[in-house]
Amino acid sequence: MKISGSSRRGVALLVGACSLSLFGLVLVASPATAGPASEYGSFALSPNTLSFAGTFPAATFVSQRSLAVSTSAVLSAATPFGAVFGDSTGENYLRMSSPTNSGSSSTTLTFAADTPATGLGLALGDVDSESITVTATTTGGAPVTAAELGWQGAFNYLNGSDVPTWNAGTSTLVGNVADTQGASGWFQPTVPLSSITFTNTTLIGSPEAQLWMAAPLNLPPTPTPTASAEAAVPAAPATLANTGADYRGTTGIVLLAIAVGATLILGSRRFSNS
Repeated sequence: MKISGSSRRGVALLVGACSLSLFGLVLVASPATAGPASEYGSFALSPNTLSFAGTFPAATFVSQRSLAVSTSAVLSAATPFGAVFGDSTGENYLRMSSPTNSGSSSTTLTFAADTPATGLGLALGDVDSESITVTATTTGGAPVTAAELGWQGAFNYLNGSDVPTWNAGTSTLVGNVADTQGASGWFQPTVPLSSITFTNTTLIGSPEAQLWMAAPLNLPPTPTPTASAEAAVPAAPATLANTGADYRGTTGIVLLAIAVGATLILGSRRFSNS
């Protein structure tokens, strides 16, 4: 028998609906993933290392000061640093003690690879009876400016009133010449770091400063550059590229949509010829 025009139109509509429904499955976006969690770096002595559980670059360090590693002081989530990187309970930090009652001594950390331009955070604690000059180098050994060190502010992790003062002109965090506890300041550099140096100068007594470092747990992968503009893979249309959709494993769905559409079309032709 011959199928009527209206029936053929119905079959065509059915084919189109099935094809669109199956193709729509290709565009289903996977759930959005959360931003990278942060972690505190772990200091170790002999050899002197700073390591991260994630993919942030590790570092080695040398110092003219007496060093120790401890976990007793805590940057709680109520502190500015803890609000960004999390409570530091159980996380270790580096204690840098002056070997004498006067003069200056330095500690330098050198990263295994340049750090990302953003993400790294560092806090200096117990800065009261000393001053600490912070200097750093970036890619190629160029010096980092005081502004690029990313000074964020001073605080006291024991909720005390004593806080150090940042002198941007000399890149120095200055204590108030009092033997107190908890006086701190923190930074978030805005350029890649190759190395960073802390030069401590005694103001009174035998001061000891503390150093915490924190960073994203996992860094985003670095895109692989294409050999030429002609060889570059065209970007996905804006309507798809910004959806966060996961297109992997959809080849089978596309083929299924094509197969169903072809089957229905062939079936409609057989009905037409009957």
